[in-house]
Amino acid sequence: MRLFCQQLGWELYRLFARRRTYIGFGIFLLVEIVFYLIWTRGGGARQLERMIERFAGGLDEYLSGLTLAFLMVAFTMLLLGVIFVSLIAGDILAKESEDGNLRLLLVRPISRFRLLLLKFLSCQIYTTTLFLFVAASSLFIGCLGQGWGGKMLVAAPDLPKVSLFDWWEGMGRYFFAILGFSVVYLPVIGIAFLLGSLRVKPATATIVTIAILIADRIMGKMPLEAFDPYRDYFITSRMDAWYLLLYQEIPWVSD
Repeated sequence: MRLFCQQLGWELYRLFARRRTYIGFGIFLLVEIVFYLIWTRGGGARQLERMIERFAGGLDEYLSGLTLAFLMVAFTMLLLGVIFVSLIAGDILAKESEDGNLRLLLVRPISRFRLLLLKFLSCQIYTTTLFLFVAASSLFIGCLGQGWGGKMLVAAPDLPKVSLFDWWEGMGRYFFAILGFSVVYLPVIGIAFLLGSLRVKPATATIVTIAILIADRIMGKMPLEAFDPYRDYFITSRMDAWYLLLYQEIPWVSD
């Protein structure tokens, strides 16, 4: 186990030593600032105020940093999450093979399964780190504008109804949901990782993964009765399960 952890540490060091690993962090931060300005200026601010007055009634309490942080996370993850996770997971093997480093790594006394497992875990750790950064930076931006404290309103199309939380309960649910969101991204990592293990260019693995998931989302949301028997089999419809952690009462599976 000690040797495994050391090898995983080296994989993470090599992953985070690359400059392109940090592109996602910078882009997410920029998009968060843009969304914050949209939700707090002009028509966006009025729309948000109407929504809060309609569902919660207490504008001063629920127009908080946590409410804005959730909105920023929900929109930025939807737009950019698949792109940057696919970029890293598709690149981590394909780039090694393209540069000839994979042959050098296989010279070491380590099985191919172990090498693949280390790289796959590195991708999952990167995903969790990226999403926690997005959550923390969104909360920082929200609190910078609205101050510390207040209550949290969670409203999204995939929720059956609005959820209302006090500050500390909302804080716990917020970060718990982010951890759940990083777990539901395992299919994205898996597809990009599988394609990256084939003899393809890193860009090809990334683009094909994004294309598969966009097509899956479009077909899963298409309002046609012919698709109804198959909706539960679409990948992206299953990935929406992270919203369950934001229900007022989490619907845990029971016997």
